[in-house]
Amino acid sequence: MQSSPLPGTDLSVSRISLGTVPLGTHVSREASFAMLDGYVASGGNFIDTAHVYSDWFSSERHMSEKTIGQWLRARGWPKDVIVATKGGHPPVATKGGYSADAALLEPRLAPDQIAADLDESLHCLGVERIDLYYLHRDDPHRPVGEIMETLSSLQRQGKLRYFACSNWHPARIQAAHDYAQSHGLQTFAMSQIFWSLAVPNPGAFASDHIQMDDAAERFYAAANIPVCAFTSQARGFFTKAATAGLDAIKPERRRDFENAMTLARLARAKEVAAQLGTTVTAIILAYIKSHAFVSIPIIGPHSLEQLHDSLLDADLMLLPETVRYLATGQ
Repeated sequence: MQSSPLPGTDLSVSRISLGTVPLGTHVSREASFAMLDGYVASGGNFIDTAHVYSDWFSSERHMSEKTIGQWLRARGWPKDVIVATKGGHPPVATKGGYSADAALLEPRLAPDQIAADLDESLHCLGVERIDLYYLHRDDPHRPVGEIMETLSSLQRQGKLRYFACSNWHPARIQAAHDYAQSHGLQTFAMSQIFWSLAVPNPGAFASDHIQMDDAAERFYAAANIPVCAFTSQARGFFTKAATAGLDAIKPERRRDFENAMTLARLARAKEVAAQLGTTVTAIILAYIKSHAFVSIPIIGPHSLEQLHDSLLDADLMLLPETVRYLATGQ
């Protein structure tokens, strides 16, 4: 699998990142280890997790981080593997889910909260330093300078190599960059947002899930800020629709993504896949990767079969005109 250097860092990450939300809960420890092994054996090195991942599935918190930590120790700390995790998420209830919109009333980006989450992630992962540490959400009411100073302090303490943001609006990212430049600090190394060839229906996702749009694409291209795309496979909508038809898709997924624009993009993805002799899954991931800035889709397999499907033609890149055709039909 090809990799890309992240501008402003000494990190080189694989062009497809492994998402780990279900590890240790919906996916057993044994199966989680097999998934991580399979991803690394395929040339992948960029593992994405978060301190809250799996908390809404299990009474034991932080199972995704803990499972990755167990795997790292069992495998003798595989060379070149980069683990990215996230902190600063609003409170999450166990075994019952949470309302992200309600949780927005309780931001958690005070300096002591950021530091506490980072320390807990270090403990769960069993590492001394996080390779890439995201703030999982923003608090627009908190001065961006304070946030950048907090992250920079933790970096100087040796607890993280680089920091990044998840679900931040471009204007706040620009403000953070401006503050960092004017104060001689590192800036965000990456941004993680919702991005897929599928177009979600209104209300399908909570308002604190920031989505890629035309203005954001222009911002990231001009600023040369790498983007990691979560829900890049639209939770299996395209793959399931292409292989088994719409009737095979869970009703909640159809409510999230089924609309005229998504179905038109699905038809074009099937057309391009047939032309290139590959799968729709490969096309929708290549769509993310083939932009003017470093753009890395996160896959979220629940089985080795899904992992292998997601990594088929992992190095496929598309021409700009093909990317445009998939999105617009022109």
